[in-house]
Amino acid sequence: MSSLEASLSQLLSAPGINTVALVDAVTGLVYGQAGLGGVDGIECSDFAALVGDGLHAAGAQGDLESIVVTSSHHHHILRSLPRQGDPVFLAATLEREQANLALTLHELGVYATGAMT
Repeated sequence: MSSLEASLSQLLSAPGINTVALVDAVTGLVYGQAGLGGVDGIECSDFAALVGDGLHAAGAQGDLESIVVTSSHHHHILRSLPRQGDPVFLAATLEREQANLALTLHELGVYATGAMT
């Protein structure tokens, strides 16, 4: 297990998180992942670009920080990580009935600032 995967595995201890990955927001390359399922990096980067473009077309300003999509059984989160160069996303999938969405968003934010400093 790489040090990145070991670091990502720490996030799996939060209630309800079953998959987490680090994804290049431009190319969709998955740098590392941990958990039960796989993450489609290209799908993540395309979706983030679509949402960002739509928000900017609607007049929103600033960088995209996070996207949360909720389905009947899961929350899917893309969290932008602060860094120099191409943007990177932390992608996570949560079991909706087991997870505390607000707490998980906070945990991902703490991880993001700690991992990228």
